[in-house]
Amino acid sequence: MKGDETMDKFVMEGQPRAASDQGTRAVRKLRSGGQMPVNVYGGGKPNQTYSVKGSDFYSALEQSHRLFEINCDGKSEMGIVKEVQYDTFGDHAIHADLARVSMDDVVDATMHIKPFGVPKGLSTGGTLDVAYHHIPVRGKVSSLVDSMVINIEHLASDESIRAQEIELPEGVETPLPGGTPIIIVHGRRGG
Repeated sequence: MKGDETMDKFVMEGQPRAASDQGTRAVRKLRSGGQMPVNVYGGGKPNQTYSVKGSDFYSALEQSHRLFEINCDGKSEMGIVKEVQYDTFGDHAIHADLARVSMDDVVDATMHIKPFGVPKGLSTGGTLDVAYHHIPVRGKVSSLVDSMVINIEHLASDESIRAQEIELPEGVETPLPGGTPIIIVHGRRGG
């Protein structure tokens, strides 16, 4: 069970949006040009709204990125995803809110669980159940990882990997109770 390197920051270019560009008509025009609005807030600074390339942002989310750096006019803002709104079909991100962070801030986040291998319990008719594809975690931004690879080859039927068995990076913890099953191999049922 090992974590990937520290949480990768997805760096993208952004353009500032003026208060006059906040209406429905302006946002539709922005989206029709392949851009999407992103709000960055918190950290004792005023809220800032940017436009970023929507397809890049969505692609980063699909790759489990949660930490973003937006470069604009020689300055950069770093934020962690707090909310993303999608189009009607869930195919495209159309708006995002990022909470401004620094690498020393302690934040609540989610970590992607990536099972590795084929459990030995499957050869005896068991079934694999990944109860949590993402687990909640809390820690310094500099200590968080995007994902955790968990070797499941040793799991026999009716065995599981519980939250307490996941080796989180130093300084990172999960609020899940230690006995919470994360990955389970259910035994064969019936005859």
